[in-house]
Amino acid sequence: MSSTPSKRTRSERAQSLGTHPPRLKKLMQDFSDRGIWTRLAIAALAAGLMLFACETWKPPFAYRTGFIPPRDLVARINFEVPDLAGTQVAQARKRAEVITFYRNDPQPLNQRRENLKNQLFVILDAASYEQMSEEERQVFGEFWTGDETSEGADSHAAQFAALKSTLATDTALSDLDASLKMAMDTMYTDGLLQVPTHSIDQGNQRVISIYPAGRPDEARQVEVASVRIAQARDELTTKLAEQFRLRFGDKPAYETAAKMIAQWMNKALPETLTYDDQRSEKARVAAAESVGTVMTAYRSGTTPIATAGRPIDTTQLDVLHTEWKVLTDNMEWTDRLLRVVAYLGMIIALYLLCGSYIYFVDDRPLLADPRKLSLLLGLMFLTVSLCHWTSREQWQAATIPLVIASVTAVVVYGRELALLLMSSVCLAVTLFNGSDLADLVTMTAAATSCILLLGRLRSRTRLLYLGITVAAVVAATVIGVGIVTGQSLSAGNAGAGQEGLIQSSLLSDLLRTLLEEAIWIGGCVIVSCLATTGLLPVIERVFGVQTDLSLLELGDAGHPLLRQLAQRAPGTYNHSINVASIGEAAADAIGANGLLVRVGAYFHDIGKMFKPNYFIENQGQGPNQHDSLQPAMSTLVIIAHVKDGADLARTHHLPESIIDFILQHHGTTLVEYFYREATKRSESDPNGEEVSDKDFRYPGPKPQTLEAAVMMLADTVESASRTLVDPTPARIKSLVEAIAMKKLSDGQFDECGLTLMQLDRIKQSLVKSLTAIYHSRVKYPGQQTA
Repeated sequence: MSSTPSKRTRSERAQSLGTHPPRLKKLMQDFSDRGIWTRLAIAALAAGLMLFACETWKPPFAYRTGFIPPRDLVARINFEVPDLAGTQVAQARKRAEVITFYRNDPQPLNQRRENLKNQLFVILDAASYEQMSEEERQVFGEFWTGDETSEGADSHAAQFAALKSTLATDTALSDLDASLKMAMDTMYTDGLLQVPTHSIDQGNQRVISIYPAGRPDEARQVEVASVRIAQARDELTTKLAEQFRLRFGDKPAYETAAKMIAQWMNKALPETLTYDDQRSEKARVAAAESVGTVMTAYRSGTTPIATAGRPIDTTQLDVLHTEWKVLTDNMEWTDRLLRVVAYLGMIIALYLLCGSYIYFVDDRPLLADPRKLSLLLGLMFLTVSLCHWTSREQWQAATIPLVIASVTAVVVYGRELALLLMSSVCLAVTLFNGSDLADLVTMTAAATSCILLLGRLRSRTRLLYLGITVAAVVAATVIGVGIVTGQSLSAGNAGAGQEGLIQSSLLSDLLRTLLEEAIWIGGCVIVSCLATTGLLPVIERVFGVQTDLSLLELGDAGHPLLRQLAQRAPGTYNHSINVASIGEAAADAIGANGLLVRVGAYFHDIGKMFKPNYFIENQGQGPNQHDSLQPAMSTLVIIAHVKDGADLARTHHLPESIIDFILQHHGTTLVEYFYREATKRSESDPNGEEVSDKDFRYPGPKPQTLEAAVMMLADTVESASRTLVDPTPARIKSLVEAIAMKKLSDGQFDECGLTLMQLDRIKQSLVKSLTAIYHSRVKYPGQQTA
């Protein structure tokens, strides 16, 4: 039954003209939408987190070891820096002034006196020198004070007679021992030392602290000169002579005997002082700790820190970092706020740049979906923050998060948008870090080369090869940019009034530094690519995308769903294989993801497994199940395979991109056969109700991507081509043209961005593939048909 169209009012006809409201009114309408405030809040939160993570209220610290300043760096504020070298010198000086400890043990002196008595007993038994044995004469030789030319009183016989007469009695021997004890009194109390055992830097060389063995609390200081054995010999000779005069008298024989005894004692005076290293070290440590930190003062505008054209060393870097901390601590809150506002303006500018590209050129739904927008801004925030923190002196590894983010961006958003996003990230990181143009060029080279060279991820070794290639590109960039910016070396020297040419040593240091930096950054690139290999499953799950690697794994014929489909609905399985084949070729023809279309085609009709006999490809020669059903009921059964397939896919954890194929491969197309059947029955029945095509359409959604559009056409033409009695190339082409135009006029491609040129290429590819499938054959003898 037909219905007459209702009349429209004038206002409705005016609205149908599609005139646009004024821009201001449209803007107000947009801002009245709650969704836009949600998206603005997400963007504001990401910007705030980025400002906080990068500490934008502080001035950036842009220096690192090996950096070549183009001008002299002078202190910008008064500050002091701990002078490590000066402190060490002061501590060493203090350690060298420490009074070291020696332990005094007089036992060797007692032993020496006992030995003297024994030697005297050996020689005093002889009546005269002439009657001495050879052994006794050798012992006496230790006492003799003369020489080979000595005669008279200094002869051997005369001195022996003097010694024997002096010590002839036991009383004399007792007086000798008492005299020695008195003469050696200082040796017993202060000790004897050949030379100080400790070195010059271990303590004072003029004064030492001595203590009796076992009594360290009784330590006292003495002059080193007073305990030297060399001086003690002279004192012993003098003091022993005085003691002999007091006890024996003032005869020449006694004086000779005193000299002989002193001669024997002095020949082997023992050391009684032993260096106490443990106590001395404690004293040195205490002395060093008592030294305060030596500070070097830097005055604003006058004290130089680094020279133009000279690489910054670690000491200068520490000074610059201290200056930066003092400068930051003394900043006014207004200056901090101004810096935050300035960086916020930069972020807003980057937002507008990237957002405009996405809105007008790339993928408008990316901005409309809060979840997708959150993931995009989250990726930007994490990349900028990690690059900011890993670019510090102790790491210098900003390329690791940058390369990982670049791979993620190109996998998720495509090459064009990834280039814009990562270029914006490089610019933001450069400004946040206060880096120079060389760092911006290096980071941009790493990101862009990674994005441009990535291609299709069909094997896990692809990322390794990518890392090696990008590492070579980045290393060459580092060296090239470093050499170009290193030309300021000569300019800096000339400006300072020094020689204009770069010294060979300075040039070699520069080249070595550049080579080390190139190797380090290249290694970071390779490490990041290897890390990305392990992160790919996480990236795919978080962002809801599939790489070729996961698609190849998913498209395995041994997948449980595909095996069940082949067993329960073999006709549908065969249909899916054919759709995958022709769909992949068509997608590749327009630059879409053919592999995604192929894998999506494998699963697009899995919902038919629940009622396989209700679909013509599985019925064979048996009865048609729809003969006993009303058209509306048959339509519900047919349409249900879309929802059933999506539910089944979610149960088996298929990715959303594959589920989208299941939901979108029919779009909102009309189930024409049953719609026409219902229309016929309604027209033939006088009491029949009007049939609405809305009841016979798939629920959609329409294809949202080029791949889904290709899938829709491939699915339809593959099914329709089976109805051709004689599938000649001309008939196949006519069929494909008709189906494509019907889908186009029905508005099925309105939401996927498909152009007419791309549609034409898809048609050509489908015709070519179907012609190859239904190619003609040569008739053999006895055959009725080819």
